Amino acid sequence: MVAGVFAHNCEEPNLQNIARPSTIEAKMARDLFVAPPGRILLEADFSQLELRVATMLSGDPDMLKIWEEGVDYHQRTAELIAKTAWGIDPSQVTGEHRSQAKTVNFAILYGMAAKTLARKLHISQADAERILVAIRGKFKVFARWCDEQLMLAKRLGYVRTWWNGQPARRRPLLAIGNSRSSEQDRKAISNAEKAAVNTPIQGTASDFCLASLGACVQWIRGDYVPTKLVLTVHDSLMFEVDDNDEAIEEVAFNANRIMSSWPSAGKVEVPLVIDFKKGQAWGSLKKYKLAA
Repeated sequence: MVAGVFAHNCEEPNLQNIARPSTIEAKMARDLFVAPPGRILLEADFSQLELRVATMLSGDPDMLKIWEEGVDYHQRTAELIAKTAWGIDPSQVTGEHRSQAKTVNFAILYGMAAKTLARKLHISQADAERILVAIRGKFKVFARWCDEQLMLAKRLGYVRTWWNGQPARRRPLLAIGNSRSSEQDRKAISNAEKAAVNTPIQGTASDFCLASLGACVQWIRGDYVPTKLVLTVHDSLMFEVDDNDEAIEEVAFNANRIMSSWPSAGKVEVPLVIDFKKGQAWGSLKKYKLAA
């Protein structure tokens, strides 16, 4: 069963493709990766980075307000759409409602259709469509930005990531101009249309992580710190650290300092928050709170 977790519906799977430890099989797979004796793994993870980047690029004031208040983004989204999506008062929002809002928040970033979303959430397509419309209705500036990105990609044939408020890497989307004469063309167009919105967000988020990777390596080498930066996985950096409180705190403090220091990629400043976990095995990491 563990082998199935490694495959995860992809070819030549790597650490990016191993599922999060939400099931026993996924946890077993991740627990195969351990720190050597006397050392510990320390994970520094950008909290909800793609949603923060989406806020930076779109400048949506309602999204920004959630970040500035420091509340749970998905919980607040569920409360905002409670009446429209489920016909309930915001005070009646449950964990299930939050979970649905979380899925939809990311579905919008990835261009997921209502039909696919309904299947993922085990709800009707009409209910999925209603939640999608509700969230887009609450974050109107972001919704308009998504539409503008799609139109821009169709006109130019490419999209860009952003860095420090300036256009950066360029991704061609030639298929976005294809005719719809065949099923293959329609699929290519659909993928290109999704990438028109997702690439600026996900690509820019990736750059925050890669810039942090380089800066953390420079810090480790410059200060001769006895730690290793092992790899990046999604929006996190994984360190191998001496298993003592002083070493862990030093690495966590400096990782937090570096990773949260980058300027906004777009129109508004959004705080970058780093969450930490530590443990001997990758699948059994526990939350670690940085000292005040």
